[in-house]
Amino acid sequence: MQIGFINFSQEELARKNKVLQMVRDQTAIDELGFGRIRDAFANMMFPGMSTLQRRAKYFAVMPSLYYQATKKHYNSVRDVRAQIVKWEIRLTDMLVNGAGNDENKKTGITGRSMLTAAKNDPSKFVKYDPTYIYMNGLRTFGMIKGDIDIYHLIFDRSKQVYQQKPKYKASEEGEMSDSEDKSGLIQFIAPCEEVYDFDNGTMLPLELTKKEADYIKGHIVNSMKSMDSMLAYILRNNVAVFPEYDSLGRIWHDMPEDFSEYMKQYRMGQRFSHLAYVVQLRFNHIMAMFNEQKDEADKLQARIEEVLEQYPSDFTCQAIDDMLFYIHSRVTGHTVITFCRKSVKLIEKRDWEQLDELIVSREKAVKPGRNKLRNPKYKGEERGWPSMLSFRWNEIVYQVINEIREAK
Repeated sequence: MQIGFINFSQEELARKNKVLQMVRDQTAIDELGFGRIRDAFANMMFPGMSTLQRRAKYFAVMPSLYYQATKKHYNSVRDVRAQIVKWEIRLTDMLVNGAGNDENKKTGITGRSMLTAAKNDPSKFVKYDPTYIYMNGLRTFGMIKGDIDIYHLIFDRSKQVYQQKPKYKASEEGEMSDSEDKSGLIQFIAPCEEVYDFDNGTMLPLELTKKEADYIKGHIVNSMKSMDSMLAYILRNNVAVFPEYDSLGRIWHDMPEDFSEYMKQYRMGQRFSHLAYVVQLRFNHIMAMFNEQKDEADKLQARIEEVLEQYPSDFTCQAIDDMLFYIHSRVTGHTVITFCRKSVKLIEKRDWEQLDELIVSREKAVKPGRNKLRNPKYKGEERGWPSMLSFRWNEIVYQVINEIREAK
């Protein structure tokens, strides 16, 4: 598949290139099935976060959007969805206007590329809208209660407003309970106290207000699903942070004793990242040799040797076994665990030929019929170099923490 863009804005071009690199990195790691372990670490350290997310603002605004939607009358769930999309388009317009001429700010606004078309035809709004992108986080942080589809919940609560009996109930675990729902509206939605006008509003800054920041932070540090996470600890204790995940260890070298378990999570995540990185480099090496790109293959192997020299203690069978034991209960599908064990054993022996065969076999198992290694269909395909994993830190976690701290 080829993707192309026609755009003369340098800022926009830079953004597109970053997106394409993310796509390449995601594809490379999923070709070998490493994504299961990557996501297990990410969900443990930073629950509710997703690489599709871009700005903290949506965590404050979307619950209020849903809350206000419950006050309208609908004939069907389809009508609810149409109302939500209409307001999401309005919200997008408000945020774009709030960003002014700052193109860097605008890159974090979901759906802005389709805004003009969507204003005339809401069906042309982006498929991955704010509801799709942020809902898991909203539920994780307790801003939305229960697991029932948000459109059905709004439809049901709208009936309650109009004196009709609701269907759903909730408990302390997040299920609806009308006996506990004294307002009839806020039991399943916890809106921010800021006021938003989704019908007639024209401008909304992307920066968080102090009220919004306190709302988001409060939910992250108090929600049952996130309160014990590294993310909550960082926010609760104002831990120093850095934009690059791989550099955090250098500023977290003298942390309190109660941070030790989070430091272990970080170190284990790094260990997995180093292993996945080396295997992905070797994946590219196989491709380069198949494409008769000897110079490129030599560069890739040189980088592999650098990583092995820089992190020798991470590339022993015992080290990887310890890491896998630490995370295995959170990993669905255990063939990737076996693959990691076999890979490090061959890396430790520097048996590159057998490692190549293992990687080729693994790709065929993960992507049957669509494997690229030694496949004539993909001969000549160019591949970007892989990156160390950041477990969503570089893409969104640091951004959210920073926006909360910079709120005024």
